[in-house]
Amino acid sequence: MEVKDANAALLSNFEVFQLLTDLKQQRKESGKNKQSSGQQNLNTIMYETLKYISKTPCRYQSPETVREFLAAMKGHKLTKAEKLQLLNHRPVTAVEIQLADSPPLFASVSHSENARCAR
Repeated sequence: MEVKDANAALLSNFEVFQLLTDLKQQRKESGKNKQSSGQQNLNTIMYETLKYISKTPCRYQSPETVREFLAAMKGHKLTKAEKLQLLNHRPVTAVEIQLADSPPLFASVSHSENARCAR
């Protein structure tokens, strides 16, 4: 496989979590016992990534909440990367938003508006 454009799309933590959870389920269902060393390395990476990402807010997200968030952010002048940062970290309090906004990235959005959309 050849990568044509490495920056074609950004994945949210929710999308990665969903993909890895689906792959894990497929592997359980297939029941293959014999694995190569490369496959064992991939399993380790998948396990560590799922272990980390399951502690983040994406565990509680759904496709509907992601769509609602993106719709709420349409009226603001944010880049895709800024929207992704807000979606992944889901700051709720003004303090969390202030920390996420250092240096000021989200000048076009008030902190209270960010908190309302992130919930």
